[in-house]
Amino acid sequence: MNNFKPILVFSGALNFLFAIFQVVISFSPSLSLYFGAPEALVVNSCLLIFVSFIIAGIVAIFGLYAISGAGYFRPLPWLKPMLVVICCVYLLRGLMLIPECLVVAGVMQASIPIAPRFVVFSAGSLLFGLLFVMGTVGGWKTFPSRG
Repeated sequence: MNNFKPILVFSGALNFLFAIFQVVISFSPSLSLYFGAPEALVVNSCLLIFVSFIIAGIVAIFGLYAISGAGYFRPLPWLKPMLVVICCVYLLRGLMLIPECLVVAGVMQASIPIAPRFVVFSAGSLLFGLLFVMGTVGGWKTFPSRG
């Protein structure tokens, strides 16, 4: 069964788009602040750009692992464990959706305000994580044991 390949390719493409988006918003402190960058980071534009490029690089590596898992180039080192780590990163971030929904709905109180857009960001992370899980589980037996 090769039905996992399109899922991993789609996951990789989403990660590449997110990496590009991260770089683009790094050049606008107001956009970076809107999308959740801490104020302490936004006031130092050089640091903001540096951190954004680091994050974009990590996300691009996630995309490379997805594409590698789909078999479009040789398997990257530690393919299986890295795909599991990527699944966990996105799912754990996505699980913030639950308390954020409760805060936005007024059921729970939070020490910092939660804008409704952060619920959307968490839902996106959860979607990324679920896509990675589906692709990873679907292709697990075809991935090489050693990278």
